[in-house]
Amino acid sequence: MPQLRGPRAGRAHWSARERGLSRGQGAGGMALVPYEETTELGLQKFHKPLATFSFANHTIQIRQDWRHLGVAAVVWDAAIVLSTYLEMGAVELRGRSAVELGAGTGLVGIVAALLGAHVTITDRKVALEFLKSNVQANLPPHIQPKTVVKELTWGQNLGSFSPGEFDLILGADIIYLEETFTDLLQTLEHLCSNHSVILLACRIRYERDNNFLAMLERQFTVRKVHYDPEKDVHIYEAQKRNQKEDL
Repeated sequence: MPQLRGPRAGRAHWSARERGLSRGQGAGGMALVPYEETTELGLQKFHKPLATFSFANHTIQIRQDWRHLGVAAVVWDAAIVLSTYLEMGAVELRGRSAVELGAGTGLVGIVAALLGAHVTITDRKVALEFLKSNVQANLPPHIQPKTVVKELTWGQNLGSFSPGEFDLILGADIIYLEETFTDLLQTLEHLCSNHSVILLACRIRYERDNNFLAMLERQFTVRKVHYDPEKDVHIYEAQKRNQKEDL
């Protein structure tokens, strides 16, 4: 879901007004994701109106809207790596219930649905219409009824979700803003049952990233299950403690 990412030659500080909102949840505010880029060229792909991928024997065309929605409306590497990991068959998806947190463009949720999961794809209210447009454009009619786009602001409207509702909780680049960590952990705790599996894809850039993993380990067993050296993205699997089996 994203670390502060900035287009200015090696600078990683924007205001929310400069680049619009991010997928930052909780704290009631908008958050920008810091990301070190040394040249404008590194961000050119984010300004393209369409990003095209091939997953699950489908061509997926994700509409991007950097100008209006900023980092919430572009595809980050963590989403690509997590989608690839799902396609590898690392976890069983067919017939399982899954939720994507801070979905942004919805790529991960779309791939999970194409691979057979019943998917709830979530983000804050302001991003939902954009998210719905990508989901509807990329899922065949027979799969769309198995997919729901739904508002979820971490730690706030959890009453809209049954406790332990999902087999699989997915998050790509959602570990980035310290003031959201408590809300995110509360959300994960609420959505997980004793058999649920959490998969979080992220880069580890800052001490706060490790701080979140340490917080996560107090409530869940956590292990790294995949690393993409080219994109420098890690995937961590977490489950509630005292569980006997993986998903």
